[in-house]
Amino acid sequence: MAINSRNWEFTKKETIASNQGRVEVVGKLLARGGQHLRIQGITYGPFTPDGQGQQFPTPQRLEDDFARMQAAGINSVRTYHVPPEWLLDRADEEGLAVFLDVPWPKHLCFLEGRRAQEMAHQAVLNAAERGRNHPCILGISIGNEIPPDIVRWYGVRRVERFLTELADEAKQADPEGLVTYANYPPTEYLDLSCLDFVTFNVYLHDLETFRRYLLRLQNLVGDKPLILGEIGMDTFRHGDLGQADFLTGHARAALLLGLAGLFIFSWTDDWHTGGCPVENWAFGLTHADRSPKASYHALQELFKRPTVALLPQAPRVSVVVCSYNGARTLEQCLGSLQALDYPDYEILVVDDGSTDETPAILSRFPGVRAIHQTNHGLSYARNVGLRAASGSVVAYTDSDCFVDANWLTHLVERLQCSGAAAVGGPNLTPEDGRLAACVAAAPGQPTHVLESDQVAEHIPGCNMAFRRDALRAINGFDSQYRKAGDDVDVCWRLQQAGQWVTFAPGAFVWHHRRQSPRAYFRQQADYGEAEALLRFKHPDKFNHFGDGKWRGVLYGPSLQGSLLDEAIIYRGTFGTGPFQCLYQRGPAHWAMLPSTLEWHLLVVLAGLTGFVWPLTWIVVGAMLALSLLVAAIQASQARLPGEHDGLASRLLIMVLCYAQPLVRSWKRYRTRLLSYRPPPLTGRPFCEERYRAFPVSGRLTAVYWSEEGLDRTELLGLVIAYLNEQRWGKTIDSGWESWDLEIYCHPWTVVQVCTAQEDHGARKRLIRVRYRLRPSGHTKSLGVAAALAAGAACLFQAWPVATLAGVLLAAGLGAWWRGRYQASQAVRLFDAAAKEIHLVPCEPRAHDGQGKSALLPNGEAVHAENQVNATNVDHQN
Repeated sequence: MAINSRNWEFTKKETIASNQGRVEVVGKLLARGGQHLRIQGITYGPFTPDGQGQQFPTPQRLEDDFARMQAAGINSVRTYHVPPEWLLDRADEEGLAVFLDVPWPKHLCFLEGRRAQEMAHQAVLNAAERGRNHPCILGISIGNEIPPDIVRWYGVRRVERFLTELADEAKQADPEGLVTYANYPPTEYLDLSCLDFVTFNVYLHDLETFRRYLLRLQNLVGDKPLILGEIGMDTFRHGDLGQADFLTGHARAALLLGLAGLFIFSWTDDWHTGGCPVENWAFGLTHADRSPKASYHALQELFKRPTVALLPQAPRVSVVVCSYNGARTLEQCLGSLQALDYPDYEILVVDDGSTDETPAILSRFPGVRAIHQTNHGLSYARNVGLRAASGSVVAYTDSDCFVDANWLTHLVERLQCSGAAAVGGPNLTPEDGRLAACVAAAPGQPTHVLESDQVAEHIPGCNMAFRRDALRAINGFDSQYRKAGDDVDVCWRLQQAGQWVTFAPGAFVWHHRRQSPRAYFRQQADYGEAEALLRFKHPDKFNHFGDGKWRGVLYGPSLQGSLLDEAIIYRGTFGTGPFQCLYQRGPAHWAMLPSTLEWHLLVVLAGLTGFVWPLTWIVVGAMLALSLLVAAIQASQARLPGEHDGLASRLLIMVLCYAQPLVRSWKRYRTRLLSYRPPPLTGRPFCEERYRAFPVSGRLTAVYWSEEGLDRTELLGLVIAYLNEQRWGKTIDSGWESWDLEIYCHPWTVVQVCTAQEDHGARKRLIRVRYRLRPSGHTKSLGVAAALAAGAACLFQAWPVATLAGVLLAAGLGAWWRGRYQASQAVRLFDAAAKEIHLVPCEPRAHDGQGKSALLPNGEAVHAENQVNATNVDHQN
């Protein structure tokens, strides 16, 4: 269930009390009575059946066991059979939560007949009805580890449907109770989105492998809490000390990674299953006589420490919040930050020229350092926070967010363990009503992009942290991004500088979505503007349409495109793989073509020709129908909370899906074609450089002479460093190109630069730089459209089409003419860079009949063949 942000109270307390009501889901955690509940559990039983067939100990033994558990900091118990009433009553009194496994014959082919299915339904119903009367019930597990060969036998969809029916059975009997299923790695691919939280039994002895797998699981479960249903080690084979080291190391890793909790398998060596006692395994924290093992004492120390105390170090963190007219949610944001469970941090708020109640709200938080300034935009404000920060780690969130109490702990843990320069976390949607829920499910929400379970390509600006020195080394954020895009740019620049970004799935914040469609479309327009600016600076990261080319996978609940292909499962030979993984095919981007602005432009053009050929109106209708169909498919695949799902919500999401790419693309094109201005040539003596105008042909060659052995790569390196510093768009040769560098000086054209070097001996070198002006993808599209229109005009002799062809042709020629003058900036840049490293410019001469020649600085013409002869003589000497 989503948290109601208006009623949530932040606290550092992580214990439970028996009189606080039912356990509930709060984001990726569990809570009771508004307090975070960190599950520190133990599995209990099954034991030898008594005369009535009950597989639980006597009340006296139970009372002693519960007392020992509480002394060790254990607050939850997992049972594999439905407990009797007296056991649940005792758990209510002691404040212990009970995680109840429902037994039914899941190891058999249970879908062969009605009897096995009815047994499962009845068992779940009985457990839910019993749990309804006991607030100690943590949740009900409708099953535990269905074997993968049985899942393969029936097919994934049949098993998922059956488990969904069981979950619905439990919910009908106890609507407030939590439902889960105890899964394990061989069937991790099961999609059980109906569950309230996710449970996995994981037995991996290697700690690093265990950590990597938990990161994978957290990314798989998304916004739901993740609980480890079983982890354990046998003391017969590994010894008491080996078990203690294993359990404390794995439990510490699970808690620091932000899991909702874990259950240790098991409480005692006295256990009974399959009709007989188990004597060749000893997984208990206590011996059969309940005498404690070393692991009991080790976990006792671990469980009594708060999560932040498990960090090896807690460096000072500066939390920066940038706000512009964010008064509506700022107080909630600051309240959550003041309740952080972290020992050494400061809160900085940069008020970027707000005109609402922001200053008054800040005055009510004396512990918060407020910096007031005139409005300069988001990136500028973030840089102000960076300069004022005193911590070695700088964390950023937004004023429309509020954070989990352990947010900083999980961010710092990932930075320490990974060695990355930056880390981000997920942003979840609070309960803000139906409109906000529909907006959250629509495409284009801020989310993270992961290349692997540990490596992020992008982290959203509302939840990110950096090593301060690494962020300063790349000069912080780029101030040209006033509203959005700075987080994408800073991630790419860190990666280009040889750093990497990681992800902490347990470090989550709540992010209020836009409260109306109008606000949502305004946000998408801002994102479109940011994409246009990003494309000029990082052209290799975008396709011709201006859409980002992500290497990684986009995560989050918002729509990323239509899914038309089924996922595939790796099962291993004969279905025996210990880790049977689901590989979800990406969105069908080709199917999204009817939703693009370019598609609708074709619809408009077809509509105009309809005045000449009425049959084209049929084509127009078909094209619009396809666009609506794509939006309808997206709306049907959107994930909505059950309380907000319905026809009206789906129709609203359909409208949002239809209009979002049009609004975003329109602002992207508008910014790219009309609003972009190349950065000025500053910081070097450009005013002294000669102006070299490009010829109409778009080809120009420059020649430089050096007698100091300077290499052409030195010239290129200096130019690239300046382009990086001044935020110029560029693409560097990846090894497959016939040029060294592409410079984007103009929205419609690009300058390709190629260099060559002549070695004249005695450290004398001649460096040639060739510039070629090339049309961009938009200019080529304009030329194709003009050619098609001209052809249609000639074929059908229609003057409106001929007029259109003329307009398009004139626009293309105008873009080329303007691009010539902008391209001269690239030449001036090379001239200035050459001057800095003492390269002397030369003027190329025309062909003289014996070979091309160049005029060297002393005015002496040296022909190509004489240059070669002189070089050979020097080498012989």
